[in-house]
Amino acid sequence: MRVVLVFPPRASATYMPLGIASLASYIESNVPGSLVRLMDLNLAAWIQAADQDVQGRDLIHFVRGHQGMFTDPGQTLYHKSIWDRLRQNITALGRQAEIFLASGKLSLALKTLLDSQVRSILAHDPELVGISVLFPEQVPFASALARVLKQAIEETAVPGCRIVMGGAMMSALSVPDLMTAVPEIDGVVCGEGEEAAADLCARTAWPDIPGLIFRQGATIQTNPGSRTISLKQVPAPDFSKLPIPDYFNPVPVLPVLFSRGCAWRKCRFCAHNFSFGGYRRKPVAAFVSELERYHRTLGVTHFYSADEYILPKDMDAICEEILARRLSIFFHILGKPTADCTPGRLALWSAAGCKWIGWGIESGSQRLLDLINKGTCVTDIQRVIKDSAAAGISNLGLMIFGLPTSTDADMDQTLAFLSDVYEDLAGLTASAFVLFDKTHFARNAGRYGLKIDGPVDLFHSNHTAVKSGRLKFREQAEDGSYRAPKGAVEVAQWQQYRLMARRSALKEQRFGHRIDSSRLL
Repeated sequence: MRVVLVFPPRASATYMPLGIASLASYIESNVPGSLVRLMDLNLAAWIQAADQDVQGRDLIHFVRGHQGMFTDPGQTLYHKSIWDRLRQNITALGRQAEIFLASGKLSLALKTLLDSQVRSILAHDPELVGISVLFPEQVPFASALARVLKQAIEETAVPGCRIVMGGAMMSALSVPDLMTAVPEIDGVVCGEGEEAAADLCARTAWPDIPGLIFRQGATIQTNPGSRTISLKQVPAPDFSKLPIPDYFNPVPVLPVLFSRGCAWRKCRFCAHNFSFGGYRRKPVAAFVSELERYHRTLGVTHFYSADEYILPKDMDAICEEILARRLSIFFHILGKPTADCTPGRLALWSAAGCKWIGWGIESGSQRLLDLINKGTCVTDIQRVIKDSAAAGISNLGLMIFGLPTSTDADMDQTLAFLSDVYEDLAGLTASAFVLFDKTHFARNAGRYGLKIDGPVDLFHSNHTAVKSGRLKFREQAEDGSYRAPKGAVEVAQWQQYRLMARRSALKEQRFGHRIDSSRLL
């Protein structure tokens, strides 16, 4: 079967789609004779936006390492302004996609983009088009693409070509609503997609494909869920089918996956596991062999782990295997700052090439960490961050502000914590708490003073609202009334605190006073 797997806008231009690269290798390993082509339409949209911008080519040459110094802060800030402009343009196209789906009105800019994408897809004469959707922002784009693509299929000599949507977002929205709103979608795969994709390519009858939701006449048929497969059965993703040099990175950076799901799986706010069938991991030697093969065949030296996080004992084994093979690579992981992240372990990880860790800190209040069931301790987090920096690892702090029941005292503790560790952080993300359907906090909203007002709409079409798993909510005030969530307020409070501390430090420096390094925020 001739298959085209596409990754639609809107995502970062640095992101190489792991999902469709994984599906390609699985299909071709399990369905002999299949011809799978990958198309990163998100990257193509960024390149098209850059071509239409007077400074766009300067940005591309810079971020691809062909012009300027990527490590120079001044040059990076200058080119970031161009990047931000391109992102705003692509965001505007997303809004135009929502208007098109709701009203049928197709702007010239969106029509130009979609027509180009459809021509690229149909040039391969596909029998099946799979659209992989990972982020909420991609849903309107993917749906608009399906609509225009189906029309083109019906108008051209591509009879029988079917459109199937999949990816993590399919587990975070109402699939029947999506298929009602966008009748051009023939089927949707929920959950892990390898077996369903292989069955589709093997021309298995659709009622027999696990995890597939499809049209059966005038009704929508839902098959039993997909089976959980061992990662030993999943071959390494095939990135050679993607334009590796074209991504907006100064050197190629490949996403890799050692495990699926989360070994902890107890955080009360988290919805990331809904699309996985349970926690599994690859054999360490097989995983390191993947890295070695990419390094040898594609010349890639930089990787980032797409795992929820890797257990310290597994990181030890991976790093020991990398060192034993004398594999000279660099990689980024997500980590959980627990007591077992010892100085010796962090030194081992750094020696093997781990140069960046995104730590799930969430809060500096122990009460809130216990409330969200994070399984971490503030004093351990402080020690781990400092030890990691001492080992030569750059630390990214991942924070959530406005957690349920958060008080002024909790915020004060978080600010004090950040003041203590900030000089050991290379960066920090300040996110406002988001309430997701089916999580512990959503199921027990009243217990935490939360009032759910309904799901957030992704778009409207065909008299149907397609809703996401993200919920609109309010928080109970002391007088019993309900107010807007405080997440945005706490983020603003943190930003103001950081700005004031910077000004204070600069003032002391200007007048020759001793600078308290903990205040250099």
